[in-house]
Amino acid sequence: MSINWVTYKEGSLKEPFLLENECIFARYDGIALSLMCNPPSSKSWASTQGCMYLTNQRIIYITEEENNTFSDFQVPIGNFKDTKLNQPFFGANYYSGVATPVKNGGIPSEAEVKLQFNEGGIFHFVECWNRLIQRYQEVDSASRVQHLDLLPPYHRPSSSQDQPPHYDEATNQV
Repeated sequence: MSINWVTYKEGSLKEPFLLENECIFARYDGIALSLMCNPPSSKSWASTQGCMYLTNQRIIYITEEENNTFSDFQVPIGNFKDTKLNQPFFGANYYSGVATPVKNGGIPSEAEVKLQFNEGGIFHFVECWNRLIQRYQEVDSASRVQHLDLLPPYHRPSSSQDQPPHYDEATNQV
């Protein structure tokens, strides 16, 4: 089962098909994923081994386990909120956050997501993630800029009376 439907490249069962204007920033192997929906739903999914792609538009997780309850998961960048780096005393570092559902997606309500980096790479991921979020915020704030004062309209001078002082003298000397 696919959660939020990941499409694969033709002839490949583990390489995601990229959306228009999408590029992959990084791929991480040895990632464990747990996904637990918040009430009223009690659905949950887990995978102990898979790979994750960070793109400029989404996070894609593809499990490498046979006979798992799901095969893949994706979340758009804007739908992954309240993220944080967790460094437990025992065990691998993990990144957690809340995934909000997308229309016609596979999760019925907000879900707690935990990405455990069993083979390292979490600090590289966090650095890339923070840069990506910063760019999203810059684009969002730039699109909300409102100019309060309009520029005055330009009127072309129609007669010598509209010319600046000493205009005739300056043009005759050239």
